[in-house]
Amino acid sequence: MKTTIRVNAAKRRALAVCVAAFCSAAVSDLSASVLAPPELSARVDAPPLQVLQGPRTPTATITNCDDSGTGSLRDALAAAVDGDFIDLAQLNCSTISLTTGSLILGANDVALVGPADGKLTIDASGSPGYAVIYDVGGGTLHLRNMTLTGGSKYRSGNTAHGGCVYAFANLDMGNVIVDGCSATANGGSALGGGVFAGGQLYMKGSTVTHSHTRATGYASGGGVYALGGLTMLYSSVSRSYCYSVTSTPGFGGGVFARGPALIMGSTVSDSNAIRMGGVALADNGGIPATIINSTISGNTALEIGGIFVRQQLNLYNSTIAFNNSSIWTDGASHYFAAGLYITVAGEMDSTIISNNVNSAAPFPTADLTGAAGAGFNGGNNNVGFCGTACPTDTSHEDPGLHALQDNGGPTRTHIPTPGPTWDVFGGTNVLNLQWEQRGPGFPRQSVGDFPEIGAVQVNSDIIFANGFN
Repeated sequence: MKTTIRVNAAKRRALAVCVAAFCSAAVSDLSASVLAPPELSARVDAPPLQVLQGPRTPTATITNCDDSGTGSLRDALAAAVDGDFIDLAQLNCSTISLTTGSLILGANDVALVGPADGKLTIDASGSPGYAVIYDVGGGTLHLRNMTLTGGSKYRSGNTAHGGCVYAFANLDMGNVIVDGCSATANGGSALGGGVFAGGQLYMKGSTVTHSHTRATGYASGGGVYALGGLTMLYSSVSRSYCYSVTSTPGFGGGVFARGPALIMGSTVSDSNAIRMGGVALADNGGIPATIINSTISGNTALEIGGIFVRQQLNLYNSTIAFNNSSIWTDGASHYFAAGLYITVAGEMDSTIISNNVNSAAPFPTADLTGAAGAGFNGGNNNVGFCGTACPTDTSHEDPGLHALQDNGGPTRTHIPTPGPTWDVFGGTNVLNLQWEQRGPGFPRQSVGDFPEIGAVQVNSDIIFANGFN
């Protein structure tokens, strides 16, 4: 039996929002209906984003993998009208190779749906300087079941948006891989090395990796840039970066987002920037950001390796670890942790922030800092170094996190070392989550076990393939 520290637990549960039904639906159904689910409305105040719903009748069927011509995707997009459903599921070929530039779309609310197994690739490597998909329409662009690669947007004297995908308005991605993309601007700014959304971005079961922005001006969102809000569910952003060749800094090596943000069941890892190597969540009207059941790990920046959040952050059952940075202070009484830096007060429950190293800090780890007056309410957390107010019951032990790897589920996670040291850190489940980060089959709390701190649950009745239990 684990020992659990519970301070003001009843009060925090009274304030909690039940999201168990949403957590289950978010994994099993790629057609969840809104950006911010109603169950989270007390934590995330966001306008709805209509995402692809149920069966729809195709309005165009793609019959070949040619770059252009009758039956090609390029011709179907050129002829598309508002609300079209373009079916790529019946293709017998596996790769559409673009040799005459981006696929350009001007209609609103168009859906592109590939085969259910996701074994369709659209490759723009034969069109240097162009994105894969360039959507100048409105509403929401819906993408399903495909890999997009080889986009290399280049602009001279102008801004380069979206290395592989540019959406003028909203973007809804389900079971999509974006890999090996870049946005480069000579004489301007570069935003969204893999993906750019001028409105809201909704990602579910998707991956953005090996992407970057590079500019003589402002460079941001090496993997993802969302201008009007972000929902990231059971998805990964990894191995991406942003870089400015001048003194203008780059922000958000993995993710940069303005507006309301919800990150759940997701991992952002191994990305870098001059500032905010993993995730940068900027403000847009003071709407809170929420991170649940997620892992931010192994990101690097000169200033703030892991996460920077300008608005209120509500942080639940997550792990922020092994991020690195090298600038500790700006000399104006601001101190920048390698793991997480916040600017206003928020809530933190059952979360690990550990093993984040700032090489200039006078401490072995620099896990959490904040602006004057910032800090966290909540409880049952484990933070190696609190440089801003942490809940009074916060533990400061090393959780013995193992390497970031595939431990089951759709995203990589850290398994903490089980045993007497870890067992004294009892956690909470203030949101009544059904699953931990890995989703179905990995309950947040099993019979006879307390909830544990961090993104994953090391239940005594589950034996992992790697031998941890």
